[in-house]
Amino acid sequence: MSNDGGVRSVGDKRAYKPRKPGGGRKKLKPEYDAGKNLKEQMDAAVALYEEDCSLQSIADALALNPIKVRKLLITAGVYESEVAEKVKNTFEEYRETQDYKTAILLTANTLQLSKASVTSYLPYQKGVYFPSTADKEKISVGAERQRRYRAMKRWRADSTEENFWPMPG
Repeated sequence: MSNDGGVRSVGDKRAYKPRKPGGGRKKLKPEYDAGKNLKEQMDAAVALYEEDCSLQSIADALALNPIKVRKLLITAGVYESEVAEKVKNTFEEYRETQDYKTAILLTANTLQLSKASVTSYLPYQKGVYFPSTADKEKISVGAERQRRYRAMKRWRADSTEENFWPMPG
């Protein structure tokens, strides 16, 4: 690089400058941890499942959907059923040669299931999603932003007090 006032020509590269630790944008919710939330829900579901509770009774106890409970138990590796086994094996086979989305579609086709049904039998990839009634501390920044957006959309469509102060539950 020539020393002509800092002007670089196309081929010139800037020297690598390592970043300072702790630099960058501050987290909006430093206490939010999707992995920790997933583990807590999974542990609670597994404990109840090991006491021979039904998916529905676990769902009721944890205020979750029974399908979500099943997915948590599958993620934990404790839930077993013929369908779960078929979905897992078929999906893994397709996944060796296909991307995630294609593998899901092919699995759904092969087993004559809906796409949603196939994903419900696969373990969680990232974190767990909380119901719309969950406390703000439990949800991600993105989920919180989406919640605000939807609330404003409801309010604009129908400016009633109920839509401005929705009741939890």
